[in-house]
Amino acid sequence: MSRAVVAGVAAVSIALTGCASHHNASRSQSSPACPLLAQLATTGLTVAHANVSDPDAFERTLRAAVASYLRTAQRLQTAVPERLRADVEHMILAIRTDHFSDAKGARSQIDAYERSTCRST
Repeated sequence: MSRAVVAGVAAVSIALTGCASHHNASRSQSSPACPLLAQLATTGLTVAHANVSDPDAFERTLRAAVASYLRTAQRLQTAVPERLRADVEHMILAIRTDHFSDAKGARSQIDAYERSTCRST
């Protein structure tokens, strides 16, 4: 497997997973956004664990994960505080266009919100 493929998988996984991968995927209900953020992390982990030795299988896994991630992110947009909605929109647009590093950057404030608001259970 080439280093470029490994680097690409790492970038996609990091962007889709966000900081939530460092916590238990089960969240308290301290905010309506917390379960959605946990779901985004779980979706991102499916890419991190995808079989990269089979390019077709990896592509199917990636596309399914992106579709699921986008559905959840759209729901997240109404669950986060108003100040974060533009960040969620930027993240959605970046994921739709496969600009995963831009999506990771857009998550910065969202991840900070998650760390301060969502508690692991």
